[in-house]
Amino acid sequence: MQQTIISLIGATFIIALTHAVMPNHWMPFALIGKGQKWSLTKTICITAIAGLGHSIATCILGTIIALLGLHIAKYTETIAEPLAASILIILGIAFIIIGRLRPCKHNHNHSNFSDKTIVISLFMMLSCSPCVAVLPIFLAASRYSWGMLALLSIILSATTVSSMLVLTALAYSGVRKINLCRIEHYEREIIGGILSVIGVIFLFVH
Repeated sequence: MQQTIISLIGATFIIALTHAVMPNHWMPFALIGKGQKWSLTKTICITAIAGLGHSIATCILGTIIALLGLHIAKYTETIAEPLAASILIILGIAFIIIGRLRPCKHNHNHSNFSDKTIVISLFMMLSCSPCVAVLPIFLAASRYSWGMLALLSIILSATTVSSMLVLTALAYSGVRKINLCRIEHYEREIIGGILSVIGVIFLFVH
């Protein structure tokens, strides 16, 4: 029994880490942080909020599956994940459109998006795409106790959020170092294009 519990904990950690490494979990935050002229602290805070929403959504779905069985997992494959990818694509297209409509080439202080809109979009993007791979583990853990489910939820959340924060911080630092002086006027279009590509990839590969 003890070996099984250790296996469940290890599997939850590995799956959460692998899932968090997916670009749609950190690259949008670094790119949007660059586009919105956010500080690293603000970018990290927003990433943490979205990551917690993502983790909570996964834990809630995992608990429901533990109670009702694995059949409900089909929901995430047919509706939730395509919805999350669509939000990312729409956000990318919006960046491109705003970039094209922006009248002033060097208007650094004016943001065409409200932070509230961006945060809600990023939060919804991740909350609508729970980690499907970890759901069978919740089902297996339901044979033990609610305490076991709570432990797996904590491990999942801590691993996911911490990985997202580290990767976002690294990507943010890398994006900030890129010199875009020659193509500065097209910064938002470039960011929007990358966001849309990530969304399309996530739509077909998840």
